[in-house]
Amino acid sequence: MAEYVKGAAPDRWHWSKQCTQYPRIVKERQLRRPSSDLCDECLDIERIELRKKATA
Repeated sequence: MAEYVKGAAPDRWHWSKQCTQYPRIVKERQLRRPSSDLCDECLDIERIELRKKATA
């Protein structure tokens, strides 16, 4: 289960620790996927991982 974290404002929600923007100091965290303000890099990493699993 992914944990969604945010650093200091104006940070966005992150869940991939491979993300270069993943916060070093977490200010907010939640287990439910936020409906908005998601990190574009985390989304790209997620898409790549899903494609790898689909072709495996």
